[in-house]
Amino acid sequence: MKKLYAAIPLAVLVLLVLLAHSYLNLLAPFSGSLWEIDISKEIPNPYGWAEVYFDEYGVPHIVAENEKALAFAVGYVHAKDRLFQMDLHRRMMKGQLSEVFGEDFFDSDEFHVKMDFLGAAEASWSVLKDSEIGDLLVAYSEGVNYYIKNRPLPMEFKLAGYKPKEWTPVDSLLLGKEISWSLTGRFWDLERSFIVEKLGEKALELYPDYLNHSYPIIRTGMVNKSLLEWLKPFEAKDGFGSNNWVVSGKLTANGKPMLANDPHLLLMAPPVWYEMHLKVNGENVRGVSLPGVPVILIGMNDYVAWGFTNVGADVIDFYYYVWNGDKYLYKGEWLEPEKSIKVVKVKTKKGIEERQVVVEKTVHGPVLEKYGRKIAVAWTGLTATTEALAVYKYNHAHNISEFMEGLKLFDVPAQNVVYADIYGNVMYYPAGKFPIRLVNGTEVPGNVIFNGSAGEGEWRGFKPYGISSWDGFIPFEEIPHLINPDYVGTANQRVVFGYQHYLGDSMYFADPYRGMRIYEMLDEAANSGEKITPEYFMKMQRDVYSKPAEFFTPFIFEAEEKMSDKARSYAEKLRNWDFRMQKDSEAALIFSIWLDEFVNETFGDEFYSAGLESSFYPHLYVLQNLPSNSIWYDDIRTEQREQRDDIAARAMEKAVEIIETKGYRVYGDYNRLEIKHAFSSFVKFFDYPSMPMNGSTYTVFNFRRAVDWGTGLSQAGSSWRMIVNFDENYCVIPGGNSGNYFSPHYYDQLEMWANGQYKSFDFNVRGEKIVFREVSS
Repeated sequence: MKKLYAAIPLAVLVLLVLLAHSYLNLLAPFSGSLWEIDISKEIPNPYGWAEVYFDEYGVPHIVAENEKALAFAVGYVHAKDRLFQMDLHRRMMKGQLSEVFGEDFFDSDEFHVKMDFLGAAEASWSVLKDSEIGDLLVAYSEGVNYYIKNRPLPMEFKLAGYKPKEWTPVDSLLLGKEISWSLTGRFWDLERSFIVEKLGEKALELYPDYLNHSYPIIRTGMVNKSLLEWLKPFEAKDGFGSNNWVVSGKLTANGKPMLANDPHLLLMAPPVWYEMHLKVNGENVRGVSLPGVPVILIGMNDYVAWGFTNVGADVIDFYYYVWNGDKYLYKGEWLEPEKSIKVVKVKTKKGIEERQVVVEKTVHGPVLEKYGRKIAVAWTGLTATTEALAVYKYNHAHNISEFMEGLKLFDVPAQNVVYADIYGNVMYYPAGKFPIRLVNGTEVPGNVIFNGSAGEGEWRGFKPYGISSWDGFIPFEEIPHLINPDYVGTANQRVVFGYQHYLGDSMYFADPYRGMRIYEMLDEAANSGEKITPEYFMKMQRDVYSKPAEFFTPFIFEAEEKMSDKARSYAEKLRNWDFRMQKDSEAALIFSIWLDEFVNETFGDEFYSAGLESSFYPHLYVLQNLPSNSIWYDDIRTEQREQRDDIAARAMEKAVEIIETKGYRVYGDYNRLEIKHAFSSFVKFFDYPSMPMNGSTYTVFNFRRAVDWGTGLSQAGSSWRMIVNFDENYCVIPGGNSGNYFSPHYYDQLEMWANGQYKSFDFNVRGEKIVFREVSS
């Protein structure tokens, strides 16, 4: 899945909360109030009895007499282990960070208020409140609020000096909007326009309609730099990706389908996901939930299993207008945008200050205005959406037909869903709403800025902040999909080639390297004659073979004659390398740093001189396939005409300098895990332990040591690993299930995860018990 929690990097929430009270008193051993813990063993539940058993990894197994009683207990348990995380993300999406954390976060608040994600969540609640999940969202909120009112709050609230407000069903749906935005809220259309403006039409060769490779999933002028700089921290970033694959029972040792999933998201303390096992009416569902949402997003029940990766499709468009004062022209009429004034509270040195934010909306969506530029945004999540109900139906599905009823309700973010069931069925379906854009009756790509005054490119049936008909979207049945293939693998690459509708250009989809490697391993297993086991899937999820290393090292060897003796000696260390990004490998270290320098030496001269930083660079696969004499290798700062071998040699010289200056010996010295808590710059002890890591951005065992979020560097990687074959099932998360620092489950899975190990993923109820007893409401 591409940036859960993208808009503000929690790892860089530099909460300079030098509060009115002294936090030192709070930290005083045995006497400070931070050391309070929840020791309750019996909780009143207005909906009936429930029992929660916390197993050896702090995973709650929740058994209840009915779904409402279950939802209440889930709300309580989420709050017990992840309340601060839930509230922090709620505040971000509502534009309320600066009220607590200061004016450094006002830009974030302004953006989120202008986008009115809250209004979109309220629209979703209007259509969901009378559905099967409506009452459960109410009961879940009551469970959260019981905890808030009756139990000690997590220490972060005391350090930050505030208390959380009551939780509501709209808050749960708002977090759903967050995950959707973080995976699909790309400003590429604006960036593409700006790149062409700065570098000319020649730059478009770096951003083709599609990357020309043979590994799709289904193999058969209106922008200025200041506006982009303001928007960039709040868009979906390249740190997010994912892998999943499924094989039919024809190829497995136990004769049942087997499924694997590992979504690549921000690595944070506590982790993005919260693992749970729920049991009601004798039926089980287990997997990971998003704290704040009462359903299992990825997992399995007694009958079916499912996993996600982000499609990455283009589901956002931008519109410009002819303005006449406060009115905009739309199809021959002058219209006034819907306008309101919102007040954002900002914590300053002088106290709380109230700042006004003007919120404007056109027929297409909210207006973003900054530095004299105005654009309107249409995004599939800015309307009433039903993905919460879709996932509820996944949780309860007994077969492929029932599961597909859920798929039809999954609006946003569009996800590559892989599915398997106990009856032997497997499926791949990129579920979601994909817009069809028309200009003068002709379907066009969505990677341009449309003339909103002329009604170009608008989505038929789409109603921002209302209930959309989705008439102007690809019909569900026409979305490319596979039912009962022998196997299929996805890694955010293009869905299919030659499809009649536009899903996105090359920048909306990932480089093909992980997808290539997954298919290589699946092809090898399928052709070997040996049956596939869970151990083989583990081997795949642990795979650190680098396809870029395979393709790029020849560039190094062809440039050796232009290197110094020292640089050449480093290059020679790659000669017999197996292309595996292992933490104890010197060759992996050399290649990784060389590749970064090679990319920058190729594009940096043109891009930086035009005011474009590295985030505007094209895909690595584009660089791999440039001719050796491409103009992009020429350094515009020199008189001579450089070619690829000149740049490769120069990159090796710089890599050697970095390695020797930093004192790196092996890849793990450079490729280190550094998972930070939101308060990392305030109190370090919340952070997870640092350790050397295998893997890279482009390997199936995925670890991205540095992801630029606009305001600082974070890390991304596999946020959950799951393997299911309905007999032996395995999982692990990058840290621990509890967000409470003093819990033994704060990061008890971290080493297992880092080393590619697993724990059992089963329906056995066990562990320490909390009882919820029925009371009258």
